Amino acid sequence: MALTKDTFDNIKDKSFEISFNSEEVSNCKLIEVKGINSSTLTEGQPEPFSLVFETQSDLIYDQNTYMVKNAELEEFPIFLVPIGADENGVRYEAVFT
Repeated sequence: MALTKDTFDNIKDKSFEISFNSEEVSNCKLIEVKGINSSTLTEGQPEPFSLVFETQSDLIYDQNTYMVKNAELEEFPIFLVPIGADENGVRYEAVFT
């Protein structure tokens, strides 16, 4: 499955599940899909982009590769980095280059 910015543009603000470990599955929302400007793209290369997910938990997990799924996508591994937390939960970012 090829994951592109367009894939996620269509499911922004939708619910996802992140499996942080075998016992901890966190519900979250995809809150941001953003293109990354790159002057070094070659013809046919997909546009780099980033995703920000927001969990409803106050637990902060280390940056790592976690399994993510959504009702419209198959389960897939994604490298997530915690980027902040507030009263709404914890935000994690994934960057695709």
